[in-house]
Order: sequence, then C-alpha cells, then structure tokens
Amino acid sequence: LAFLHCLEAVVSTQSTGHYYITNNLRMKFVSVFAVLVAMATAVDLTHKDCGSSATVTRAFSDDCADAVCKLKKGNTYHINISFQPANQLTALKASLAGVIAGIPIPFPLPEPDGCVACGNTCPIAAGNEVTFTEALKVEPAYPALRLVSRWKLSAVGENGDVICVEIPVVIVS
Repeated sequence: LAFLHCLEAVVSTQSTGHYYITNNLRMKFVSVFAVLVAMATAVDLTHKDCGSSATVTRAFSDDCADAVCKLKKGNTYHINISFQPANQLTALKASLAGVIAGIPIPFPLPEPDGCVACGNTCPIAAGNEVTFTEALKVEPAYPALRLVSRWKLSAVGENGDVICVEIPVVIVS
C-alpha cells in the first residue's frame, strides 16, 4: 500500500485527469490484492481427475480446513474447481454424485446451470481459465461416513465431460 501512496503523491501533482486514473488504478490494485488474499487462504483439496477434457488446474475451498474436507451436517460448503477448457463452451450442465461403495448416488445442486456456476461466463473460450463454484448443503439426515464426491461439468449437446473431478470427503456429526 505504501507504493500506492507514493504513486498518488507523484500523480496528484499532475492534472486532475491523471489523479482520476490513479484512483482507478488503486481500486484495481486493491481488488486484485483482495482476490489473491482470498485464494491464498483457500485450502487445496485432494482430488483426482476422472476423465476431464479440460485441464483441471485446482480444486479448493474456503470452507475446509484440510485437504480432505470434513463436512459437518447442517452446514453448506463451497467447492471451487478451476479449469481451462480445450474447446469453446457455450452451455454447461453441472452435476454431483456421492460415490459410496463404487455406486454413484446423485445429489441435488443449487445451481445445475454450469454457466451460472462458472460466474455467467459462457461462452468460455478455449484455454481461458475459469472457476466452477457450487454450494454443497450437508443435510442433517445424511449418514456420517467417508465418500468420494464426483463433480462434473458437461457441455450441453456433446458427449464426454468437460470436467470430472473426484474429491474425497468425510461427513461428520
């Protein structure tokens, strides 16, 4: 922040138009800094690719304390998966299944529209990194157990998964 004050002191001696640009640059810097701090505090989750056509760059959560997330019943957890698609994406469908004893059991997502879950960024150009974010509500009726959560984004009208990521979790009371 000292850098910004020095920059302001130098530019404030300039015309009013330059001072406005300085304030605009300061706001951009503060915004970028806040995002970087948030990403630094997020926990990288243990994950395995299960057939993604995109390059998955990171799976993380601000709500988990460990790489294998302990999900307490009654709470909501935000899971984030960053990826770079191999092809342009125009419409996406999000899904989640809990894999228990090798059997996938579908779980409802609050936002099944993958474009919305990616921040309303569709179309997504090939190679652009985007983060898919979903909220997972752990209902009190869920049994306490270890399982694998299988997160998928599928391109509407196409075969295969854009992302398929398995994240081990533990449901606790």
